[in-house]
Amino acid sequence: MPELELPGLTGNNPLGFLAGLGVQVALAETDCELHLGWADSLTSVAIVDCVFDLDEIVSRVVSVAEGWSEGAALNPRPPRGDAKFPATAIRDYLAESRIPRNGVLAASLVAENSLDAMSRTKAKPTDLDFTSGNQKLLDMMRRILSETSPEDIAQTMSGAWRYDDRLPSLGWDVIDDRQYALEAFDPTDAARNPKLSCAGAQCLAILGMFHFPVFRGHRKTATTACHGTWNQGCFSWPLWERPVPNRVSRTYIAHASIPPSDAASVDLAPYVARTRQLAGWGITRILTSSIDRTSKYGRFGPPRVIWQRD
Repeated sequence: MPELELPGLTGNNPLGFLAGLGVQVALAETDCELHLGWADSLTSVAIVDCVFDLDEIVSRVVSVAEGWSEGAALNPRPPRGDAKFPATAIRDYLAESRIPRNGVLAASLVAENSLDAMSRTKAKPTDLDFTSGNQKLLDMMRRILSETSPEDIAQTMSGAWRYDDRLPSLGWDVIDDRQYALEAFDPTDAARNPKLSCAGAQCLAILGMFHFPVFRGHRKTATTACHGTWNQGCFSWPLWERPVPNRVSRTYIAHASIPPSDAASVDLAPYVARTRQLAGWGITRILTSSIDRTSKYGRFGPPRVIWQRD
């Protein structure tokens, strides 16, 4: 099967990793298999094995994005813009979203009986919900999926990202931390210094949410590949060199995630026995980014390698 490199999707950025997964999910949603891997290099760009060229891949991504934007997961009844559903509405929301194929998105946003620890009256959403204040995750996702152009998606996959779009930012890009930006104006002042995003990467990343289902946790919703507390946690993800199908990518993500207490360890002793297994799977490295919600906006910290194949 021919191999195609997508140089715009780099695995050393959480958003780039999610976007690469989104390409794979889009092909699976259109009943076509696409094998995804990551070049064992400094930038770790996405590599796919499939019979389609870039134009056909983009066409299928657009089709799936439109379907998800119109589906029940992002258009609940009664209408609401965020994922903090009343406790009594979570089951109905998940049941309604299960009918269309994009119901996998709903299962990556909220879990039944997984409630906010303070109020106990509303859902605690995924750890990847970085919204705050007037930001509404469902509204933001729906806009990104429906308004991102095929040209934006193609450019994102094939070259350097353009940050020229005023669509809302989900905060999954490591450069999204505006707290320490050296700017002439306050970087958090949206009126004077509007936050621009890479729409194509965000559109693909939403599709990639398929790989991160959530479950009922102890004090918050447990999100696949996320560890720690709501305000101070981390997201860890593997990179693998041999292109693999969708179901294998999902398995790697679930089984090659390291919690922050071990990620901070020098010797990673609990994982030494698994080193040979990880290398046998074709995994070349595991990275982590901190999740910080102590300021106004949730954000990912700079990624670092916490395990690498010898």
